[in-house]
Amino acid sequence: MRVLEEDLRNGYIRILVEDIDDLWILFMVLRKGDIVYARTSREVKPGEGGSSRRIPMVLGLRVEAIEFQEFTEKLRIRGIVVEGPEEFGVKGHYHTIAIGVGDQLAIVRETWSKHSLDILKKGVRRRRILLVSIDYDSACIAVLTEQGVKHHSEIQSDLPGKMYRVEHEEILDEYLSKVASALNNVIQQEEIDAVIIAGPGDLKNKLGENIRRDNRKHVYLDTTSTGGCQGISELLGRDVVKQVVGDLSIVKAKEVVEEFKRLIIKDPQLVAYGVDDVYGAVVYAAVSRIVVAGDLLHEPDDERRARVYEILEKAYETGAEVIIVPGKSDVGLEVQGFGGVIAVLRYRLFRGEHSP
Repeated sequence: MRVLEEDLRNGYIRILVEDIDDLWILFMVLRKGDIVYARTSREVKPGEGGSSRRIPMVLGLRVEAIEFQEFTEKLRIRGIVVEGPEEFGVKGHYHTIAIGVGDQLAIVRETWSKHSLDILKKGVRRRRILLVSIDYDSACIAVLTEQGVKHHSEIQSDLPGKMYRVEHEEILDEYLSKVASALNNVIQQEEIDAVIIAGPGDLKNKLGENIRRDNRKHVYLDTTSTGGCQGISELLGRDVVKQVVGDLSIVKAKEVVEEFKRLIIKDPQLVAYGVDDVYGAVVYAAVSRIVVAGDLLHEPDDERRARVYEILEKAYETGAEVIIVPGKSDVGLEVQGFGGVIAVLRYRLFRGEHSP
């Protein structure tokens, strides 16, 4: 989750949803009476006798109900339209906005409680993604954080014409070496989680090989029409950024699963698994980290699904790290083998201490 804008004096917070975990945080934070603004579409009839058509628009709703849409990763927010385009006469009518990963929404509430703000802040992940856009003219280096994009530097190639072939190759090697050195410095200074290298030609591939060799970082390659800082702007609009954020959650989940498997053999009182067992642990505020397979959120049994929701809510309230992964991913399938949810505990719980 990224907080794009915050004005608590006027009760206003604007948020970018980065992964499914964020949708669950919003599910717990949103409440009846909130005003939510988001881009949506609505079927309207423009004029007398005209055929109706679906038109994109930004609407403000007074929230009446919030739910997860079954079998999709969408949060459905239903309410009465309080603000929208006057020409379509939508004010006062009911509407449902579907919020998914990559969407933005603004929430307006008269008074934000410390509890709600704490849950939102826990959802802001300290991810740092290094962005590089390179071509034969220049390379631009920037870092994407929750606060936005911070440009570090732009390096010019100063390449001579290809008619000076030997000199051209030497200066090209120096250029790539200079860019790689600058990237390695940023990686060390900024605690980078992943690197995205983009550009129109094959320089990104050569640079990617250098970075993979020198660092144990996840390096992604993508194609843009230009290098330099203009290429960074183009890169930010591509799906690869969303993919990287999702992959980082998977990587973190794998780390938790490996720790869980190690502890279940060496110190089983420090883990819990399955809905009932994890619920018992989270009630005691014993959970440190928890991984949930997404399929568990769509559990057909109402009572069992409600228990899963309780686990998530109590985990966030008690400061546990919560990671939700796709049920069909490798790590998700592994978690499903343990009942769909696993937890690493803060302290030992003997099974007689909590009832399932």
